[in-house]
Amino acid sequence: MKFALALLLFAILATSAHAQIFSLTRTSSSGSGAVDALFDTELQKVENEINEDLPAGNPKRLMEGMANSQAAAGKGLATDYISHFETFMIGAGVGAGADLEENKEYDSDLSGAGVQGGIMVGLHMSAFSDGGTILGMDPEKLSVVLNAFRFDLDRKSDDNTVKAKLTSFGFMGSYRIKDGDRSRWFGWDGFRVHTGYQYSSTELDFSTTINESVNATSGGATVTGTIQGTPKANIESTIHSIPLEISSGVNFLYIVSFYAGFGTDFNMGSAKGKADDNVDQSTITCNGGPCGGQSVTVDAKANVNEKNSVKPFFLRGFAGFQFNLPYFNVFVHANKVFGTEVYSASTGLRLVF
Repeated sequence: MKFALALLLFAILATSAHAQIFSLTRTSSSGSGAVDALFDTELQKVENEINEDLPAGNPKRLMEGMANSQAAAGKGLATDYISHFETFMIGAGVGAGADLEENKEYDSDLSGAGVQGGIMVGLHMSAFSDGGTILGMDPEKLSVVLNAFRFDLDRKSDDNTVKAKLTSFGFMGSYRIKDGDRSRWFGWDGFRVHTGYQYSSTELDFSTTINESVNATSGGATVTGTIQGTPKANIESTIHSIPLEISSGVNFLYIVSFYAGFGTDFNMGSAKGKADDNVDQSTITCNGGPCGGQSVTVDAKANVNEKNSVKPFFLRGFAGFQFNLPYFNVFVHANKVFGTEVYSASTGLRLVF
C-alpha cells in the first residue's frame, strides 16, 4: 500500500503555477522595454522546461480540483455492496480520485488529485441480534463497516521532495431493501441502500530544486545566467461527506460478483495552498544587440496561494467487480461524478467470516 500511495502522491505534485506549479518572475527592469521583453521570452522558455511534465492551470481551479478529487477518492472503499460476510469482516484498501478536466489554455489534462486509504472492520448485525429489530430494521439485512487510516510519507524523486500526512475515518451502513434469490452460483443479490459519514484530511509539503542555465541568442543579443532556487509549497485539504446510495448486484459461479448503482453526496470542506514566502532570487544578464550588459533579478517560487471549496453535491454512478474465494475477497470499484470530469477508483482485500 505504501508503494501505491507514494506513486499517487507524486502525481499530486503535478499541480499549478503562474499557469504552472513553479514560476519564474522578473522582479526588476533593465530600463528598456525591448530588452525586458527579451528577458521575459527566455524566462518563459525556462519556466516551460521546468514544468514540462506537470499539469498547469489557475491555482484557484486547482484547489477546487484537489478538494473534489479527495472527496471522491474514498467512495466505495469501505461499503458492503456485495461482500458476502455473515458475521465479521476485516480488510484494507486504497482509493484515488482525479479531476480530469482539461485546461486547453495551458495544455493540461489534470486539475487535481486525491488519495485515501482504509483499514476496515465490518459487522453483520444478525450476529448481534436476539431476533428483534434494530431501529426498526431487520438485522438479517443490515451491515455496518467502520474505516480508519493514518499514513505519513517522506519521499524524494529526482528534484522533487514531498512530505504528506493522510488521515481518514468514517462508517457506512448497508441495508437490503429488496431480496433477490441471492444464489452464489448464478443469482441476483437484490437492492441495497447505503449511507454514513466520511472524513478525510491531507497535508502536503513539497519542493523542487531548480538549477537551470540560460544561454540563448536572439537578434544579436545573448542572455546568460543560472537560475537557482528551491521553491516550497503546502496544500491542506479537509473534507466531510455524507453519501446516500442504492445498488444492486449479481453473482456468477460463486467466485465472481458484479454490482452497480447510483449515489449522491453532501460534501463540506475545502483545499488551501500556500507558497513559502522565502523566495529565491537569481540574476541574468543580456549582452550584444540592443543590450548593453543590463541585468535583471528573477524570483523562483511556487504559486499555489489560493483556497477553494469542494463541490457541495455529487451525483454519481458507480460499478464494481469482486473476486470471491473462501474467507476472503478482492474488489475493484470505480465512480464517475456526473456533470464533472471527476473520477475515482479503489481496490482492496477483505477477510470475511
